[in-house]
Amino acid sequence: MNRFAVILTHNRPELLAECVAAIGPQVDVTIVIDNASDPPVDAATLPDVELIPVAEQPPNLARMWNLGIDAAILMALEDEPNLYIAFLCDDAIAPPGWFTAVTEAIAATGAAAGCSNPWGNQHPPQLKTAPDSDLMGRMAGWAFILDGNKNLRADESMRWWWCDSDLDWQARAAGGMVMVGGHPVPNRMPNDFTCNVPGLGEQAGRDGETFATKHGSRPW
Repeated sequence: MNRFAVILTHNRPELLAECVAAIGPQVDVTIVIDNASDPPVDAATLPDVELIPVAEQPPNLARMWNLGIDAAILMALEDEPNLYIAFLCDDAIAPPGWFTAVTEAIAATGAAAGCSNPWGNQHPPQLKTAPDSDLMGRMAGWAFILDGNKNLRADESMRWWWCDSDLDWQARAAGGMVMVGGHPVPNRMPNDFTCNVPGLGEQAGRDGETFATKHGSRPW
């Protein structure tokens, strides 16, 4: 029972149900973090899911990812050495075989994190162990997996954007970030909240400044 999925959601019950249905058969436990949905996510509609409500607004994605990490670690079985935690936005529908493909590449390469090629391009696993400016080769922030034994944590000072790239950089320093070919996970509604929720666009800019201060520059 050491295969986990953490899904962040807000006001998207239909997409959430589709996301849970897609990733549920691939993992042992699905954790849904409901960030102030109105109405709240109804646990009765998702009977096989661990539900964690979070009221904080404006949202802090990094903090919610860390809540998911904490919950997975608490539920993990100590006699099973491998711990993998997938992170998905509620509009990211993982195809069959995605979790296995990415975790097998993580195990084979010693990477700390992994994802699939967002555009479905076929290629052998590509391991990155240093920061670069390859925007197309960055870790997909809406669908990625961490090796839970590498003790990575999201930087909560980046609340909305750039916390995924910061985790990508952390992973590269801790063994690597590996991207597998195929198994694309569509991001159904990219930038929807950033463009339509007041204040989140400005927060994304502040997060970029925080990333640049932490790492010396922004890669793109």
